Amino acid sequence: MWSDRHFNREMERVEREKKQCDREKELFDKRLEVKMVKKSMRTFKFPTTTKIIMAFLLANCSAVEVYSMVVMWKLQNLDALYSLITAVITESISFAVYAAKSYNETKQEEIIKLERDKMSMEEAAVDNSEEEEPELNPEEAMG
Repeated sequence: MWSDRHFNREMERVEREKKQCDREKELFDKRLEVKMVKKSMRTFKFPTTTKIIMAFLLANCSAVEVYSMVVMWKLQNLDALYSLITAVITESISFAVYAAKSYNETKQEEIIKLERDKMSMEEAAVDNSEEEEPELNPEEAMG
């Protein structure tokens, strides 16, 4: 059936395949590790939609303000003052809404963080009380 020579060749082939699989696994693990390190090193965070809208609104209102001032200066006519006032009011309202929204988001995050800290402190207190042996009160021992 199987000669020693044929058996040895087959074993060598199996060993080569095993080594190749091990090399591929190591390479895969290294690539995965590099990918994870690169992902953790990313410092750019895409701005939220609210920030993008706020920036667009501020840029748009600023452009209207500049245009209105240039028109009033060049034409010596105050009709463009209506658009200037509207742009300023829009900027003010949008900033107030954005500030209120940010305040509420931050407040919610802090509440969640405080609740999580409180729960972890309670768990630590329970763990410590289980580890300590209860002390006997001398009055209770006598009575």
